[in-house]
Amino acid sequence: MENQPNKSNSNILSIIGIVFGILSLIFSIIPCLGIFAIIFGSIAVILSIIAVIRVFMLEQAKALAIIAMAVSLLGIASIGLQFYLTSKVFFDQIELQEFEEIEEIENTEELEEREDLEVIPEELPEETSFN
Repeated sequence: MENQPNKSNSNILSIIGIVFGILSLIFSIIPCLGIFAIIFGSIAVILSIIAVIRVFMLEQAKALAIIAMAVSLLGIASIGLQFYLTSKVFFDQIELQEFEEIEEIENTEELEEREDLEVIPEELPEETSFN
């Protein structure tokens, strides 16, 4: 009779791990809510690890605990992908702005050099006539 509470506790931990893993997946898709995805994903991984350890120690059905671990790790991976892509876009935009600023400076320098080299043509004398 003692195995019954342990079995249900492992299943409850697995189910809660799955729920938090799904929440982390959902929040990782929504921009600007990544902090919630990190929180839910961390909780999911911790609960899933505890559930997997308990299931293997008590030699119970492992499917639910392994599914919980897979979903929580998938949630953490999607969070990492979101942050990687966001930082890549952000830093690429900064690099593009710096490149445009450098290009603009070079163009203005070229224009200034051209203006310095420009020679005013001499006027023809008025006395010349072709008769």
